[in-house]
Amino acid sequence: MRTRFGDLARVVYLDTTRPEVQEQHGEMIATIKENGWIYPVTVIDGEPMYEGAVSYPGILRAIQSKIEQTT
Repeated sequence: MRTRFGDLARVVYLDTTRPEVQEQHGEMIATIKENGWIYPVTVIDGEPMYEGAVSYPGILRAIQSKIEQTT
């Protein structure tokens, strides 16, 4: 990720079973539960993009698209 995007993107893993994560990201966790999405859920800039599996190529495309929209 860093090789391709440098400091423009970063990956953060959040364990939603941890109380501090639940406190900080409760709204997103509630949205995931309400929609019945399956973990893992990939969220990019606050927008859920993928659920149930991690798609590295999909994540790269989504990040590239976000970067292009902002530059």
